Order: sequence, then structure tokens, then C-alpha cells
Amino acid sequence: MNKAITNSIIRFFLLWVVQVFVLRQVIWGWDGIVYLQVFLYPLFILLLPLNTPRSLTVFLGFVLGLAIDWLYESPGLHAGALVFTAYMRAVVLGILTPREGYSIKDSPTKKSLGQTWFFQYAATLILIHLFVYFSLEAFTFVYFKSILLKVLFSWLASMFFLLASIYAINPEA
Repeated sequence: MNKAITNSIIRFFLLWVVQVFVLRQVIWGWDGIVYLQVFLYPLFILLLPLNTPRSLTVFLGFVLGLAIDWLYESPGLHAGALVFTAYMRAVVLGILTPREGYSIKDSPTKKSLGQTWFFQYAATLILIHLFVYFSLEAFTFVYFKSILLKVLFSWLASMFFLLASIYAINPEA
């Protein structure tokens, strides 16, 4: 089996376990409204190899999202947000294409494409994911200010945990 496939399978299950059993407990808010949640599971979509077909990326996003929804008891929120994030991944990769282009063997990591590129890539996709998630959760833009606050606080926390996990697990990759 290909090393990238094996790593992706391990990453899928590891991120699912960490999200539903550890990060689900990390919440913060006031007046009965949760404004900060940490979402690390989109990292699975972010780190898929660049040559992964969009249809497979969207399908894997759907499967992981449903697995998260199953234990969060949320009816499709994570699946919907992760499917949209997986779909937008190709768009973000197209916008952030380096001048010399991507190598067919590249993975979207800080080692292969640089730290600045990886931060822009991860920050953009996490921002998209959180905005879609909290918009689906509210299901109306009447609470737009609340949605933006949730996105801001959760984006800061999620990016901190995402970057910390990337540097802790493999500082050179």
C-alpha cells in the first residue's frame, strides 16, 4: 500500500479520535452561547496529497464529517461544512499556486511548499470551514454578528491547535 494512503488512513482515525474525545470538551463562551470551539479534523482534508481527485476529497470529507456528527449528535453540520471545505480546497490551491507550480508528488505541507504558503492555505480553508459550520448551525444570517464572533474565536483557537500539532508531530514536515 502506498505510504500516502497509509498516512491518510492513520490521520483520519487519529483526528477523529482527538476531535470527538478531547477537543469536543474545549469550549468557551458567555451568556449561554459558545463562542470558541476547536476544530482540528479539517487538517485531514488539508493534508491530502495534491493529486487527490476532487470527488474523492469531497467523499472523504463527507465520511469524516458524518463520523464526527455521529458522536457530536449534530445532524450533518460537520459533514456539510467539511464537504464544502473539501470542495473549496481545489479553488484555494489554484489561488495559492506558487510561481513554479506544484509538483505532482507534492503534499501540501510546510516542508514542501514553505511555511508562509502553508499558513495561508490552512488559514483560508479553516476560515471557510468555520464560517460554513457556524452559518449552518445558526441557519440564518440574522445572527451574523454572533456567527462572525464564533468564527473569529474558533479560528484563532483552531489555528493554534493545528499549527501546534503540525510542529509537535513532525517539526520538519
